[in-house]
Amino acid sequence: MSSSKFEPDVDRLTELFSTLDTREDGVITIDELEAYLSKSGQEFTKAEIKSFIRAGDIHTVDGALDFKEFMTFMTKHEKELWDHFKMLDRDGSGQISNNELIYYCKQHNLDIPGKTLKELIARLDTDGNLQISWDEFREFNQFRVEFEISSKHYYGDPYADGIVKIPSKKKTFSHTEKLVCGGIAGVVSRTLTAPLDRVKVLLQVQGQQRVLGASHDLNIKGLFQAMSSEGYLSMWRGNGISCLKIFPENALRFLLFEYFCDSDQLNFSQNGFVNKLISGGLTGITVQSIMYPIEVVKTRVMTAHKDELLLDTVKNIASERGKTFGITNFYKGYSPAVVGIIPFAALQLGLSKAGTELWNEWNQIAVPGFWPLLSISSASTIVAMAATYPLQLTKCQMQAYKGPQADRPSFHSLATKIWNREGPKGFYRGFSANAMKAVPASAIGWAVFNKTQKLYEKYLY
Repeated sequence: MSSSKFEPDVDRLTELFSTLDTREDGVITIDELEAYLSKSGQEFTKAEIKSFIRAGDIHTVDGALDFKEFMTFMTKHEKELWDHFKMLDRDGSGQISNNELIYYCKQHNLDIPGKTLKELIARLDTDGNLQISWDEFREFNQFRVEFEISSKHYYGDPYADGIVKIPSKKKTFSHTEKLVCGGIAGVVSRTLTAPLDRVKVLLQVQGQQRVLGASHDLNIKGLFQAMSSEGYLSMWRGNGISCLKIFPENALRFLLFEYFCDSDQLNFSQNGFVNKLISGGLTGITVQSIMYPIEVVKTRVMTAHKDELLLDTVKNIASERGKTFGITNFYKGYSPAVVGIIPFAALQLGLSKAGTELWNEWNQIAVPGFWPLLSISSASTIVAMAATYPLQLTKCQMQAYKGPQADRPSFHSLATKIWNREGPKGFYRGFSANAMKAVPASAIGWAVFNKTQKLYEKYLY
């Protein structure tokens, strides 16, 4: 049997059919199956045996299974068993351990004592290694049509149920519900950190041009003072368009990331962490491409000295380069943005998901608390931001440029200018402000997304 793909054991099933067909008449009857199971050490009711025969008897419908019916049904049935086995075998070792059973029971709100789970393993464990292998798992459940872990399994007849399908009490969210939860998370995090977001953008841009009417570069304190002189609400300038951007952006980001992570077609590696990084990168480039024009408009609004109507800002961007309405004007700085967003999203989303799953496994819980979620996401964001910040800074300066078309800097010329003028540290202009904003924004967003799902499940499901 492959470690990741189900492969029916035709020879084993053929031999099993011959063993069950004691009359050698080419069919398996209820009496023959009952006689075999009575010697297996497991207890089956007459109703359970009839249910098994009926489930496979779909061609002749004569109350017995011929060879074709038996092989077809058992192949499908064992594929289902295999899928459930892999679901329980979280580490992919090919063995179900006691800790994996404990984790899964807690995840599905099943109050089954650890001692009882150990007894279950001992009952299925024929080779004495204190774990359940695929062969042991299959042998115990191969003749059970209905199987689930329940209190009855442990406190009633010990062989009344198999150990396969746990009745899930966990809400499965639709795409629309994930979009809404992700959008809410984005709006909350962006609004709470809007002043820091504007300071971050201003710090990045003033390496290329003066901001807020100042005659020289301003530090973080100076920027806050300059914004305060315009009125405290100016600290939230651009937050409206930020929320307009962040709701669909965050909604798409969480939805696509979950989709890519769960997609079998995108399962490029046997290593789950690598697949999470790939899923994060694909999510980043997709969302960035869709939302980039709004990002350009937002940057222009935030770097304006005085309030400017949103429509006027859009018209100004569109008319640059002598165009009546230049779509490409809304993709200034796109190249460094895409190059930067792939590793950023891969690291930020991939590390957040991997860290959350690792925390759940370490603590044997289904959903971590708010502070663990906040800490995991913050650490992931710092790593991702440090690795990609030079590209983000270059992108921001290209977006904010308002000068003559002939003097418009390319990515290469702008990067060279920054290096010659300030050296390596020039590429990290505003990094501290960005960390002050990005870490809590991403952390709050990830935590609120998880908590919103939990609240939805509790009150609306």
